[in-house]
Amino acid sequence: MSTTIETRGFLDVTERRDTLLALIKRGPRQPITTRRAQDLYSVTPWSGIGRNAARRDLRDLALRGQLLPVTVDGQRAYLLTPKVVHRHPGGRIRPELALLQTIADEGSEWTPGRAKVVLRHALGTNVYRSVARRHLDTLHRDGLLELHSERPGHCYYTSLIKGGAK
Repeated sequence: MSTTIETRGFLDVTERRDTLLALIKRGPRQPITTRRAQDLYSVTPWSGIGRNAARRDLRDLALRGQLLPVTVDGQRAYLLTPKVVHRHPGGRIRPELALLQTIADEGSEWTPGRAKVVLRHALGTNVYRSVARRHLDTLHRDGLLELHSERPGHCYYTSLIKGGAK
């Protein structure tokens, strides 16, 4: 196994994308294409990165709000976003509030799987089932949801908020 591949295996994808963003910010203000991203990677530990990985990195930075997708000469390119953005797409959103509002509006029984869909929509990024379960448990401990357990390993929550849908 070569040194480059061994090194790349230990480095984080987020670190790779943050490095690309830093290189884009240092360079001239011009649209960044996939080819240009590969050229920027040539001075980093990810010098052998492929076209598809560079394209995914640019798309992820655009989803985070760091880059703006544009079309230049019929080709996809990206420009730096002029505004300051948070590192995570849901940086300023409190997921429990979005979940609580939806539970109060819709009522019924809420499982971690159902909560996961709401949280994913609110944050704009993937949410694990365990994270959804943790948010439901936090709302239960705060006295806003009631926990029901019919059999071991199966539980659901209902809203305790008055005036919400039932």
